[in-house]
Amino acid sequence: MKRLKMKLIKVKITPHSSFVTFPKGDTIFGHFAYHTFLEDATVFKNYVEEKPKIIFSDILPDGYLYKPTLPLTAFGVEESEKKEFRKKAWIATKDLQNGELLKAEELSFYKTDIRTRNSLNRMTFSTGGEGFDPFSLEELTFIYQPVIYVMFDEESFDKETILERLNLIGKVGFGKKGSIGKGHFKAEIDNEFKGFEKKKSEYYMTLSPTILNKQPHIKKAYYNTFNRFGKSHSSATPFKKPLLMADSGAVVKLEERREYIGRAIDNGINRQSLVQGYSIVVPFRFDGKGLKDG
Repeated sequence: MKRLKMKLIKVKITPHSSFVTFPKGDTIFGHFAYHTFLEDATVFKNYVEEKPKIIFSDILPDGYLYKPTLPLTAFGVEESEKKEFRKKAWIATKDLQNGELLKAEELSFYKTDIRTRNSLNRMTFSTGGEGFDPFSLEELTFIYQPVIYVMFDEESFDKETILERLNLIGKVGFGKKGSIGKGHFKAEIDNEFKGFEKKKSEYYMTLSPTILNKQPHIKKAYYNTFNRFGKSHSSATPFKKPLLMADSGAVVKLEERREYIGRAIDNGINRQSLVQGYSIVVPFRFDGKGLKDG
């Protein structure tokens, strides 16, 4: 199978509204693929059988990545500090790659608010019940510069096309409640980003939910599980097959150097539905100390 030449870019996101759906890599890919198919593009025609042509990370704070999903013994945290250390969800990219895992931080990336809305009957254009039919909606507001990392095959895409399509998603609205003004943003490429450092290491961390099975080059994996219950917004059969994935921030020990791991899958019911089970991976210095199986 032909090995594709992949390029990595960083895209800065300027939110124009709050979000109801947190942008994870597989969901961003889903939006991107949808708008690609709308243009009758065939680039994803054999997506499940071929090497990935584009991979999106989760939305992340600029200059930071997830604290790696490792047992606390791997961080060398003192017993008295474990409770506070668990609250530290982020780590500066350079600190992660240099193996300075104790430098993980508490970072205010976004805040959540509960908004009360009123349901509307689309048939009668009125509220139900006694004229008041409330429901709660959790909204996310980013308060630190959000970015997305995108790895792509230069023979299939270029930066301009990716940026154009991301801005279309931002104009339409990402995720739930896009039609009422949620999930709107502007995207621009960070031309100062030159890629992650190429550290010599067996250990890598993922930046999006990943499918890890059937990966012979993965020797060990440390992760939290993530359940994806997908739905199609315009289908007579809206539900998709549920997926169990390794959540973002998973740590894998690899037999060889890799830029990404994972695989694609079709989880549709009665119709095709492509899932990005791939993730960009970031190498970091780590000797396996604190892990029972190293």
